[in-house]
Amino acid sequence: MQMIKHLRTSLLTLLSALLVACGADNVRNESGPDENKDLQQIRAEADAAYRAEDIALAEKYYERLVRELPVEAEHWFRLGNIYVRSSRPYAAMNLYREAVLRDPEFAKVWYNLSIIQLKQTAFSLNEMLLYTDINDPLYDKASRMLDDIKAIIEE
Repeated sequence: MQMIKHLRTSLLTLLSALLVACGADNVRNESGPDENKDLQQIRAEADAAYRAEDIALAEKYYERLVRELPVEAEHWFRLGNIYVRSSRPYAAMNLYREAVLRDPEFAKVWYNLSIIQLKQTAFSLNEMLLYTDINDPLYDKASRMLDDIKAIIEE
């Protein structure tokens, strides 16, 4: 068990280094508000902007945090939430996946990732119903599935 934890930690460290070296796909390569601020201050200001729902400012701060502290799952999670709020679900999914790589026990990340995936499934089913003949046997099945997913999402 100890060897598995060590292996996982080593793998996460390697992945983090690769992401930093390559620049994370979904994270812009701009610095953020003030290059001279220390990371604790940036974290505090990112959290404050996030709580105040200043999405644009929070996004810049969290983008810098994931670049400079890529091992922190919370930063990836918050940035994913920002991407959801700014209608970028695919980018948000990628950020949530980065968060669970760093902390597989982070339940909120798994939940948010699942909700996005359910919404995408609902969208696909809705599109299917627009183009599928009502007499097709899959029409009723898709319709029921769509209703079930909507009920889950609306809880």
